[in-house]
Amino acid sequence: MQRMLLQSVEFFCLVLSLLACISVVIAIPAFDGVTSWSSVGSLVPGISALEALGPSSKKVDPGTLPYFMSIHAPRGLPGNMTVYRNRSPPLFYIYGDQLYHYHNDSTILPVNVYNTTGAQDLPLQIKAGTMEDGVKGGIWRWQGTMLQYERGTQTNQGLFYHCDDPNGLKGLFLFLQCSAPPPGCTPFTIHSWSRR
Repeated sequence: MQRMLLQSVEFFCLVLSLLACISVVIAIPAFDGVTSWSSVGSLVPGISALEALGPSSKKVDPGTLPYFMSIHAPRGLPGNMTVYRNRSPPLFYIYGDQLYHYHNDSTILPVNVYNTTGAQDLPLQIKAGTMEDGVKGGIWRWQGTMLQYERGTQTNQGLFYHCDDPNGLKGLFLFLQCSAPPPGCTPFTIHSWSRR
């Protein structure tokens, strides 16, 4: 009888230990549906690569990479926004009317618009910086899949220009009024296909 009681106590302890292990496993935080950190799109709503469509963006053959909005700087550092064929395009999202570049959990750069009136025909340049600055009062928003910049009642109507900046570097520019493309600039619209 005593032996049977001892076996029951041992069995009870084993079941309790098993339940304790299960409760610890269940208590570990997890993000439902995230199987790796490459699934950041489920953690930051609307995050995506931004594809640039324009006259030079037509694919010549099936293996040609599309053009993407990118940063003309080493990965994770601030610099001029530009457009080029990119095998590993950066990720962007809008939060609170501000466009951000997501590099990783510790590096998120605001995308700012700067007045470059010193450059003839190129009034507003887009750059990724370390803080929100540049032209005040502007907002980034989506019109369907198309990225737009607005300031007051003016908008770029989703049209961006890829040009050389005053220093000879490639840059992305915009106008807040209807204007002919500056000489040597290529017009683009920029799209997030996660917005369909």
